[in-house]
Amino acid sequence: MGRILHILAWLWLAGAAWAGDRVAHIGVLAFRGVETTVTEWQPLADYLSRAVAGWRFELVPLTLVSTPEALSSGRLEFLVTNPGHYVALAREFGLSPLATREKAGGLMRFGVAIIARADSGIHTLGDLRGKQVAAVSPEAFGGFQLGWQAFMAQGIDPFTDLKPMKFMGFPHDEIIRAVREGDVDAGIIRGGLLEKLAAEGRFSMDEFVVLRSNSQMDFPYQVSGELMPEWPFTVVPGVDKRLRESVALALLNTQNGDSGLQDIWTAPLSYEPVRALIEAYAARDSTGRIWPYLLAGFALLTLAGIFALRRKPPKAKTEEPAPERSKEATKTIALFERLTRREREVLALICAGKPSKEIAATLGVSLKTIEYHRANLLQKTRAGSSAHLVQLATRFGYDLGETLGEKPNKHG
Repeated sequence: MGRILHILAWLWLAGAAWAGDRVAHIGVLAFRGVETTVTEWQPLADYLSRAVAGWRFELVPLTLVSTPEALSSGRLEFLVTNPGHYVALAREFGLSPLATREKAGGLMRFGVAIIARADSGIHTLGDLRGKQVAAVSPEAFGGFQLGWQAFMAQGIDPFTDLKPMKFMGFPHDEIIRAVREGDVDAGIIRGGLLEKLAAEGRFSMDEFVVLRSNSQMDFPYQVSGELMPEWPFTVVPGVDKRLRESVALALLNTQNGDSGLQDIWTAPLSYEPVRALIEAYAARDSTGRIWPYLLAGFALLTLAGIFALRRKPPKAKTEEPAPERSKEATKTIALFERLTRREREVLALICAGKPSKEIAATLGVSLKTIEYHRANLLQKTRAGSSAHLVQLATRFGYDLGETLGEKPNKHG
């Protein structure tokens, strides 16, 4: 009996010590969705909780849109994201890299794969002229900008030489699905993802072709352009010096091979090549190529206005027939119909311009819960960004927060 009481006392003390640990939050860009992000990154949070005494580490899955808000509100101590996202945020938020991810096989760099169906007849980037390509977002580094660089290296401007890009948001898996089902002609995804999903039995590699796959012959994955340093583990300014140094040491100690992690961490690489690409992409409109299109658009609008003035007004109708839905609109409405009651409540508050902190207070939930809902809304609706999400919700009548079965038929 005494031994049992001793064990119970030890467990109580251990639990009390755990409960007394301070909490540090690690934001992680959820480029494959929230659920997959938690599965892949929770082992790192658990490892740091064991390695750094007195601290417990929690994951906060984020999107490209929600990350700046999470940083500005002071809800993060650390951030793990793609290098382009890091460079874009570093200047505004003062982020510093503690380490660079090193994947299995000593890979410390990555690229993108521009993929098409093997039976599409598309074999080169030049074959995509006049065709539609899917990507994550104009702001996505590995989900578009690195692919943009690959196109430009071949003298192809994705914004002028292709059909309008189809930006689908996260996860990358949806872009692969769209290519496989023929919804688009090609897609831009992170290099290695195609091989990973094929190894899981999701499909066969023979179904796809990676365009310009000979660009990095010594790299183990098929990629379509240049390689960039892997994701950095960054720290937010103001984090306690001892915590910052303890985390950096714990990350570097993964090199010993006893951390149990699939990916390990090395001293931070230089992110100057990333910065150069970001600056080139940001300067793309300074060439003046956009002005001919703006002038042409202005001329068309002017002519349309002249013809409108000369045209006789139509006779009044007692009842205007409802316009027929387009195929794309039908698909979008079907996506919004999948939203849960709580997701519609969150969506309504987002459309009202409320920040996450205020939404959490209004609904009586945590900020972390609201971030989960934000990520799920972008994933389920394939909006790609909060601005596009609000645009779609307003257009199709999902901005008022009506729940299933209660919403008026505003869209026909």
